[in-house]
Amino acid sequence: MARYEITVETGNVENAGTDANVSITLYGQTTSAGPIGLDDSRDNFERGATDRFVVDLTPVGRLLSIVIGHDNSGNKPGWYLNRVFISDPSETAEFPAYRWLATDENDGRTQVRLARAGG
Repeated sequence: MARYEITVETGNVENAGTDANVSITLYGQTTSAGPIGLDDSRDNFERGATDRFVVDLTPVGRLLSIVIGHDNSGNKPGWYLNRVFISDPSETAEFPAYRWLATDENDGRTQVRLARAGG
């Protein structure tokens, strides 16, 4: 197993936060891991917040992309995702989004594949 620290930044725009269930899948050079739910005892994914999660997963090799999204549940499920950072023992990768994941915003998708910044 490999330990990954996943840092998720929610945008600081009106109604940016979500109460929906957020999940992520990691895609690397050798394999993928997930989807896994991102949740803990705190009120995660609120407007302007940065949430950190530490998870033990199958090593995926050099991170290339992620799929992140939510199940559209809860009272206000729409979510404005700024970006995601994922750190493992050898590197930190950034996955910029700067978009809504909401059925009533942008393209109506609640899930998105994000490429690693800088290739």
